[in-house]
Parts: sequence; structure tokens; C-alpha cells
Amino acid sequence: MRKKIVLMGPPSTGKTTLARQLAEHFGTNWIEEYGRLYCERFGNDCDAMDHCHIAAGQLYYEEQGMLASTHPLLFCDTDVVVTQTFAELYLGECPAIVQEWAAQYNYPLTLLLSPDVPWIQDDLRLFADRREWHFNRLRELLECYQRPYVLISGNYEQRLQQAIQAVETLLREPSANIG
Repeated sequence: MRKKIVLMGPPSTGKTTLARQLAEHFGTNWIEEYGRLYCERFGNDCDAMDHCHIAAGQLYYEEQGMLASTHPLLFCDTDVVVTQTFAELYLGECPAIVQEWAAQYNYPLTLLLSPDVPWIQDDLRLFADRREWHFNRLRELLECYQRPYVLISGNYEQRLQQAIQAVETLLREPSANIG
């Protein structure tokens, strides 16, 4: 059974690095965060239509990632729930279609990364002062959507070991749902 595993957390919590490391460890693929690629091209002053486009692009990337590999695992560097929270940060609200997509997709495992590592600024990252809010909002939405998640925290090596353990636990559960 093929499984998509999502990594989410506020900006600068190591999602991309961890997705790459997990894909390498398990010998599979990972998909990039579509929103980051979008903002690198068009800027991060996003309106509601941009957030809808980013959400749809993320879902498309996930489907393409599943089609491109026969390995039972695919690691996703973020998902539409993260797009929902960014819309809330940028606009104060989220377009209804993005909320619907965020609620409808269920993954067998989400790795929720805590903001307990130092902020690393880059050309796109915003909201360093909103990391705790962002983390708490992601947790609230995961619980609202009844999505299973494991909290990942500590230094980068501890995060990797916690994530590997969570994925190995998932692999031992034959009844996990596919996203």
C-alpha cells in the first residue's frame, strides 16, 4: 500500500531538509513545496487567487509524485493545510476552496515540526514573530481534520531520528490509509 507522509510546520523548522533526509533514508522520492516555488517566481505578496493556485499546485505535485514512483512512500514537503494557514496570515482569512481541500485530504501520517530551532532568514521567509501562532494553528487544524500526526522537536539530528521512528511505526501498520 502506497503512503504519502506530510511534513508541516512554521517557516524555518527544517521541513525541506528533513523531507530530503527521509527520502534518502527510505530510498524514495520527496516533493517540494509548491508554494515556495510559486513565490520564488511571482513574489510572496499573495492574494486569495494566489493561495488557490498554490493549493491546487501542491495537490498536483503530490499526484505527480505518486505517479512518478513505485516506492510505497512519498514524502511531501508541506500540504494544503499549510497553504490554509498562510492565507490566514496574509489575508486574515482563507478562501473556501482551500479550506475544503485541506479538510478533504487525509494522510496516514503528518510530521508536525516544532518551532524550537533557530530562525534562518532567507529571501522569502516572513512571519518570524508568528511561529508559535502558526505552529498552534497547524496543530488545531490537524486535530479538527482528525489527521494523525507526530510532533517532531529538538535539534536536527533528534528530529531525523524521531521522524524515522514515526515512519517505521507507520510501515508496521498494514491498515494505514493512503492520502
